[in-house]
Amino acid sequence: MTTEDGAAFAREVQERLAGMGVELPKPADASYTYDTVVVWGDIAFVSGQIPKLDGAVAFQGVVGDGPTIDDGIAAAQLCAANAIAQLDRAVGLERVARVLKLNGYVASAPGFVQHPSVIEGASKFLVAALGEAGRHARTALGVPRLPADALVEIELVVGLRPAA
Repeated sequence: MTTEDGAAFAREVQERLAGMGVELPKPADASYTYDTVVVWGDIAFVSGQIPKLDGAVAFQGVVGDGPTIDDGIAAAQLCAANAIAQLDRAVGLERVARVLKLNGYVASAPGFVQHPSVIEGASKFLVAALGEAGRHARTALGVPRLPADALVEIELVVGLRPAA
């Protein structure tokens, strides 16, 4: 793909987000000793993104013990928006070729088994924002707790277009 293709893709993503009424959140800096995005060749690894908005965790707790599946879906969508914001800051949306893999983690009460339904919120958001480039392989897992008592955490592996 050419540089023009990448620029057109970035414009399309911005238009899709605007059509969804979404403004990407300000990407959070790493809290510890890691990078929020690591680029290796034509692959970007986006570190775990929790549902942060304006510096605070917007969705906390455990699905099935207070927070609902719908809360989890909204949290997953915000995680995906944060991941896109991280990519935009690190490499620019024009370099995004395709989301290859999404790993999703849901803080879950014992017996809760609808993790895929929750992580589907992130998957649908990525496809809505990025089009076919947002389609991906996926893992959805339940865990007892997540950092900062977040309801959901996702990480991405993304294929990149060559740098201009």
